[in-house]
Amino acid sequence: MIHESINKTTEGKQSTSKPLKMAVCIVDDSDKIRLLADFTRAEILQLLCEHPMTEAQLSDELGLTRAAVGYHLNLLMKAQLIYLEKVEPEEHGILQKFYSPVAVFFIVDCDRIPNDAKRYFIQTQIMHLRGIFTAFQLNHHFSGVSPETLEKLAVAMLKQLENTGRKHVEEEAIENAETLKVKIYTEALTALMKQDEWHALFKESKNLSSRR
Repeated sequence: MIHESINKTTEGKQSTSKPLKMAVCIVDDSDKIRLLADFTRAEILQLLCEHPMTEAQLSDELGLTRAAVGYHLNLLMKAQLIYLEKVEPEEHGILQKFYSPVAVFFIVDCDRIPNDAKRYFIQTQIMHLRGIFTAFQLNHHFSGVSPETLEKLAVAMLKQLENTGRKHVEEEAIENAETLKVKIYTEALTALMKQDEWHALFKESKNLSSRR
């Protein structure tokens, strides 16, 4: 639960009390999961993980109208996935609101994903796994994988990410966003590679490497 911000004025700037940013948030509400199954909102959260941004800054970065960005920010605020970090007056006295996410890495509870959002999360993992297997092939460590196997592996990766992420939910975010995400993804992939169902697939890459 995210506590409401309390406004206070200091030296002409309006700031907010804020919750400590979590390293990982496991999202188990189906409506919130559905909100996350959107490319634009995923991009907004990614940008906000790097540093607090205003509606205008996000609009410029994403090439969207401020009204469109404001719509997505409003949804994310209502879902308590982001919060208002600070409010500062600009040169002409207009207040600029800076937003931040409540966590660096949002991971969905696989058992709570609505049917109409499942394809989004599976395809996201497929893209990540394609990147991994492409790296294997560039280094001559992997011969290939079928689309069916890749999709099944993506579903398994979603579950393993959830399991791994739960180990980090009590942690405060102290690493930068990308470092933390790579760390958790590596932990999840390492655990997946040890599972009986997938061990042979990844063992093949090692065997190919040793023969070359």
